[in-house]
This record gives sequence, structure tokens and C-alpha cells, in this order.
Amino acid sequence: MRGVPVASIEHDPQARQRYAVFPGKSLRRFPGIALVLIRLVTLIAALALAGLLPVIQPAHAQQTANWAGVWDTKWRGGGAQITFEQDGAEVKGVYPLYGGRIEAKTEGEKLFGRWFEGSRQGEFSFVMAPDGASFMGRFESATAEWWTGVRVDAAETLKVDQTSPMTTMRSFLQTMNESGADNVPRATGGGMGLAALAAGLVDVTEADRGGLNMPDYTKLLFSVIDNATLRLWNLPHDAIPGDEVTARLQQYGSKVFFDVTFRRKAGEWFIVGPQLAVLQAKLAEFQAARGEAPDMVDDPAKLASPRDTFKMLLGGIADQNGGSTQTALDMRGYNPAVRSDEAVLLESYLKKVIDRIGYVYWQEIPDDPQSNTPYVYFEHPAGNIVVAPVGTEKGGKLWKFTPETLANIRTLYADIEDAPVAPEFTAFASNDPFFATRGLAREISPALLTRAGPIERWQWLGLGIAVLAGIAFGFLANAVIVFFARRGRSSGRAGFFRVVEWAVRSIFLGLFLLFALRPLGLPQVIAASAKAAAWSLILIGAVPVVWHLIGKIAERYRATFNVPGYHETLISLLTGVARIAALVVAFLLLAEVLAIPYQGVLAGLGIGGLAVALAAQPTLQNFLSGLTLYADRPVSVGDFCKFGNQSGTIEHIGMRSTRIRSVDRTVISVPNSDFAGMQIENYAHRDRTRFATTLQLRYETTPDQLRYTLAALRKLLIAHPRVIDDPCRVRFVGFGPYSLDIEVFTYITTADGSEFLAIREDILLSMIAVMDEAGAQFAFPAQLEYSAADLPLDQEKRIAAEKRVSAWREEEKLPFPDFSQLDRLELNDSLPYPPPGSVQYREAQAAPAMVEAKASLEKARWSLPWRKRV
Repeated sequence: MRGVPVASIEHDPQARQRYAVFPGKSLRRFPGIALVLIRLVTLIAALALAGLLPVIQPAHAQQTANWAGVWDTKWRGGGAQITFEQDGAEVKGVYPLYGGRIEAKTEGEKLFGRWFEGSRQGEFSFVMAPDGASFMGRFESATAEWWTGVRVDAAETLKVDQTSPMTTMRSFLQTMNESGADNVPRATGGGMGLAALAAGLVDVTEADRGGLNMPDYTKLLFSVIDNATLRLWNLPHDAIPGDEVTARLQQYGSKVFFDVTFRRKAGEWFIVGPQLAVLQAKLAEFQAARGEAPDMVDDPAKLASPRDTFKMLLGGIADQNGGSTQTALDMRGYNPAVRSDEAVLLESYLKKVIDRIGYVYWQEIPDDPQSNTPYVYFEHPAGNIVVAPVGTEKGGKLWKFTPETLANIRTLYADIEDAPVAPEFTAFASNDPFFATRGLAREISPALLTRAGPIERWQWLGLGIAVLAGIAFGFLANAVIVFFARRGRSSGRAGFFRVVEWAVRSIFLGLFLLFALRPLGLPQVIAASAKAAAWSLILIGAVPVVWHLIGKIAERYRATFNVPGYHETLISLLTGVARIAALVVAFLLLAEVLAIPYQGVLAGLGIGGLAVALAAQPTLQNFLSGLTLYADRPVSVGDFCKFGNQSGTIEHIGMRSTRIRSVDRTVISVPNSDFAGMQIENYAHRDRTRFATTLQLRYETTPDQLRYTLAALRKLLIAHPRVIDDPCRVRFVGFGPYSLDIEVFTYITTADGSEFLAIREDILLSMIAVMDEAGAQFAFPAQLEYSAADLPLDQEKRIAAEKRVSAWREEEKLPFPDFSQLDRLELNDSLPYPPPGSVQYREAQAAPAMVEAKASLEKARWSLPWRKRV
């Protein structure tokens, strides 16, 4: 294909510019595509330079994986913690649990080498995962033996001290507690690595282990020691003669004890591991003294002892409600509206104080479930930390932090806040929003931490800032709404903005108050009122908006879709139900937030449901009747109907009543229950309108004259295009007191009342013409004296009508009892309507189908046998 002509480029500056920028032929035709491609390439390059896209490396360029660090590893039937050191591609590692070492070399993400355990050795291969946090490996042997591991960072923060039996026991308990050996993990590191670190503190022969691997033996030894209650300070830690020493560990509340032996080797103290059978028997003895089965697993969620309560608080155990705070804290006297928030804050306070006291060893806290003596963990002039038993509804007891502890914990923290955090907690210390905000206030001015009434000064200041910010943002959002309301072209949209603009201020103020409660950490005396005010403001602003939105949605649905009348009933009912539901939800939400016991009220409705049902019977009956009106559909909005002795047009069917616009243009409101029980005649559902009348002729009418009149009236109805074919009756029905009665009955094809009146008028006028043509006269209910002065009958018309009937009789065309089908086809729709002279006059024309039917009947008529004999 040829390019752009040079002449057109010279005369078109834009074309010349495009041609100069995109000189290629295809780019000359598609400058937009080229521009998009250039932008895409530029974006990719920018992302690559910013480091947001991965760098594509050649397949042959493999980076050397970093194996240095501490790894928790496991193999079939055992495991150990390995510490790797790496120098380029050379990797060396040690795992003290089995006195083993590793020599290996890395190639990319793979590690190949040998392991050594005394005289035993073998080959292995590891492959590191893409994230560098774990590896998969196997022993190079004929069997499918695997060896896996995960990188451990937290375990590096725990240091082992073996300078004395006390420090050795402390290191053993700390590593096992942090590993989660008692099903209560406290650290973020791997439990297997920590257990391996503890196993390195145990001196036991393979024969004494009885074939049990070292990790399982170490856990059994820990279980025995964990059943005792001890004070680390009472263990030997001063100058100790000899290389062995024994300490007695007593079980709290019983006479069972365990003698543990420590042995010094190369200047470091180790725990001497007893024989496997001795450990198993001692564990069974400990558990029997507590009344527990030997295989029972302790459940700290039961809070059966002070030790369980501390495990619940510090071990991160979740109760059935998903949190540990309210389970371990005795908060019976706290406002239910703020109990959950206050529990989280008090738990943080407790942890902050305990972090400054020192590391908590479970084994130093009593674990006797039979004891009723409160356990004092910490004493201070500002308040103590005490755990005491609390009775339950089922007759049992739970150990919880006492209300006095919770009441004084804020003051206690303020007094010891400057104390350093215990070294064991430094790596795991957390700072929630309240303490972060409080720390910021302290940095600004320590005077802000002084108390002013029930809370500190900085909390008063923060509360005021939250209120001012809520008001300011409310006015700002209000200004934005006003701006869009003015731009709104429709009055409905502007009206909606006017409804919500004042509610936005209330919602913003409530939201700012609600969001400020957590970082401010207000006590319940202030937090309960602030939370109630915040949610009240939010609901007061939200309910009118939701109310108006429901109405707007219904209006938009009506405007968008062609809604039938019976659907209008459903829309009205659903709108009312949705608005009532919004109110109920708002009240229930407010009751839930404020901890109002509405459940008892709802339960009371079941007990007193009969009284409530009787009181609300009219309302419920009207609502159910409204549903019946929708389901049965006797009437719809817009229908004209007759109910009782009144009639009108349905305008609205609501939850309680139905509104009808009467013929006098007044509005009638009828309860749904009454309206549904009435006999309703719906004129809007009829497909045609009945035409019935009785013509009364004078007794002077002769029989043939009457026959002519009947035939002419039948022709009139058959010929009229707005009169149906069947039923269409014109019959002489009897002798009246003063007349010969002709009954006319048929239907007019219209459901519109005004149109029916016009058609009936036309038919009645035509009937007058027929009567006049037949020379017949209408009879009147009056007594007349016939005299010479009376109006004589038109003899000429009478004779003419009688002659016509005689002619029909001779021609065998007498239309009695009815016209023949051929005559009916000839007469059908032959009468012009509207009549001649009308502004809407039109000539009646037979339809093609009618002409075809007439021809078929004429052919059949002349083929009849009696016709052939003529």
C-alpha cells in the first residue's frame, strides 16, 4: 500500500507532524497505537528501575543461596537444631543435640555434603525453597529417608546459661516454655529448635533413654518438672563443692516430690536424666495426686489454677469467643457496653507491667486446682497483681485476675513505666495504639500524663480534638454535598442531598468519637458515655438517610420499569417493611453496642406473645390483608372498582390501609382488613361491556310488523362492528302490562366506560330509526283513551313492513328463529361506525377473510340437494 501523499502532508500541519514523528508506513497510519506502545514501554522501564518488577536473569546465572543461620530440622523419628556458617560456597554446621557436624557445598539453591556423628556419617542433599525460609532434603541412601527444616530467627534471642544449677534449670524451663511443650507457645520461633536447645542441657545415656529419641525424652522430663512448683532462686547457685548436686522439686498442695540431679562437666552444669521408667512412674504419680488421668492433656482454658490463668494471659490462648481477655480477667463489675474494649486495654496493661517484672516461669506459679488461697504474684504500693478463684454458675470455679488488680493496673503501670523491659521480652514486646499515643503525648510534654479527674490530661485533649475534627469534617462533607446538590438538575436528586446534608455532620462526629476510643484508652466511666454518644450520633444520622434511600430506590424502580398495578402493591408493602426493618435494626444495633439486654425482652415476647398479639391484632391483620391483596390481586393501583356501595380508583395499597379516589374526587381510606373482606367489583379487568335493554312496543303492533322490527334490530346488531357475534340476542319475550316486550342483550367490545356510552348511544339512535322504519311505536306506562283525535297508525308503513315479511316468507328467507350463517356474514360489520356525518365517520368494509368465508358458504349453499331440485 502507498503512503500518505506528500502534498497532503505539506498542506496539513498535523499530518506533517505525525509523519515526522512516526516516519514508518504502519505508524503513519496508526499514530495512536504507537503512542500507546511507547507509553507502555516507558511504564515498564520505570517500574523496572523502581524495583517493582522482578529482574529477569539468564537461566545459567544462578545465585548462591544463603544457608547461614539457625534451622529447625526434622527427620523420621528425630530432629535437631542446626547452626550453619557459610563462606562463599563452603557451608559448615553443628547440631549439639547429637554432637553432630555438617560439611557441605552449595550450588545455587542446592546444598550437598556429609553429616558426622562420632563414628557415624553419611551423605545428604538439601534444596532451599524460593522464599529461603525452608528446605527439603533427603539422606543419600537406598531408603526414602527425608530431612526437612525451617529457618528460625526467634531462637537466636534465647541464650543458654550453664554457670550454675539454677541458671541451667532456668534456661531449660525458658526454652521448653517458649517451644510450646505444654501446648502453650509463647515465642515466634520454631518449637523444634527451642526443644533441641533444651535437650542440649540434659545429660543422659542412650541406655537410660530406653530407646526413646532425645526430643521425646526431653519433653517427658519437662512434663515431670512442670508438675512441680519451684522457685528458681532456691536452687543451688552459689559455690558448690563437688560436681554433682541434688535439689527437691515439690508438687504444690501435695506430698509428691521429684529429686533432680545436676552434674558439672567441663565447667558447665547439666541436668542428669533419670531412667525412662523412673520418669514415667513419677509423671503418673504427679498426675494421680491431682486426680488426673496419666494421659490427660492440660487445658489452660479451664483456668483451674493460677498457672492456667497466667498461661491464658501470656500464652495467646483463645477461648470459645475468640479471645483470652475476658476469660482471664474478673470483669463482673464493668459496664457490658465497653467490657470487650476495656478487657483488651487491661490485658495490655497487665502484659506491660509483667514485662517489666521479669520473665514468667510457669513452674514458679501454683497449679493446685483444689486450692482457694489467692495467689499474689507481685506487690507494689500502687497496687498488687493477684489471681483468685471466682465461682461459676455451674458451681465450679475459675482463677482470674481480681477486680482490685484491674482497678489499680493503670496507676501501677504509671509508677513502673520507666523500668526496663525484661531482656526475654524485648524482641516480642508489642505496642498497641493506646500506648503509642500515650508515648507520643509523653514526648510532647510529661505534664500531659498527670491525672485530671478520672483520666489523664492528654486523654481530655485527645477527646476534644476528636470532637472538633468530627465537627470540622462534617461541615466539610456538608459543603461537598451542597456543591453537588446545586449541580443536580433534577429536583429529586437535590432533595435527597438536602435530606442527608445535616445527617452527615452527626455521622462524622460519631465516627470520630468512635475511632478515638481505642487510641485514647479511656476508662469505662468515660468510655461508656462516649461510646453511647458516638453510636447514637451515627444512628441518628444514618436512619433518615436509609429511610430516604429506600423511598428513592422504589421511585427509581417505578420510573425505570413499567410497573404493573399489582406490582405497585408489592413495592409499597416492601418499602414499608424495609423502613420498619431499618428502624428495628438501628434500635437492636444500639442496644447491642450499649449492651442493653434486649435478648430478655425478645424472650419475653415468646412468653407474653399472646398479649402482644392481641394488642397488635388490628395492625397485624391489616398487614396480612395487604399481603393477601397482593397475592390474590382483586384490584391493583389504577383500577376503577366498586366496593360496598361506593366506587372509585385505587391510588395506594399500603401496609395498613388502601386509599381510593372516589368519583367525587375525594380520598377514601379503608383498612386493608375491611377492604379485603368486601365484595369488590373491578371494572378494570373486564374485557367487554354488557349492553342490555328492553324495547316496549304498543299492542297495536301487528305480528309481521313485530317480526320486521326483530329482524331489523338483529341486522343492526350483527352489522355493528363494535358488537360481538355471540351472544347477540334480540327476542320477543312476552306481553307486558302495557307493551309488547323485546329484550336486547349483547356485549360491546370495549372496557372503557366513556367509549361504551358513545357506542350505546349510537346503537340506541339506530334502534329509533328501525322503529320508525317499521312504523312501530314505543309504549308508555300510561292509561290512554282512544278517540278520534288520537294519532292514527301509519298504515302505509305498516303495510310495507308486512309486505316485506310476506316476501321473506315466500322466498324462504324469514330470519326466524335467526338469520342464516350466510346472511350473518353479509351483515357482519356492514354498518358504518361512527355513523355518517360524524367527524370520525368511516365506510364499513368487509375484511378479506369475511369475503372468502362468504364465497365458501355460497358455494356450499348451491350444492345442497334441496337446491338442485329447484
